[in-house]
Amino acid sequence: MENNEFFREVAARAPEFKSLLAAEFNYDWELDWPDVESVLVHDLDGASYSENEQYRDELDYLLDALPTEGVADEFFKFVGSGLSPKADLGKSARTWMVELRDRVEKNCAIKEGDAG
Repeated sequence: MENNEFFREVAARAPEFKSLLAAEFNYDWELDWPDVESVLVHDLDGASYSENEQYRDELDYLLDALPTEGVADEFFKFVGSGLSPKADLGKSARTWMVELRDRVEKNCAIKEGDAG
């Protein structure tokens, strides 16, 4: 399938975010975490400056590469994510990715200040 090849290439360029979606938010993620926010506090807020910078760069890329809601939703399914932003958070996948991008940008600013 042409879409599978496209999504494979996109996932390869965003390995940290793919891991977040597929590993932390696997199909039974709710057995390991009480809620989405707990995962984000652990994986984003608890991450180093360079890790947040990597997430930021990957999210910038993904928001360009996945320009529509439909394509973003397909990507979440392709990587095997058990998270459905619409069902679990009441927002679209792209809206959630924009919020995550803003969050890691804020984390970068805070952690850069702490290092300085």
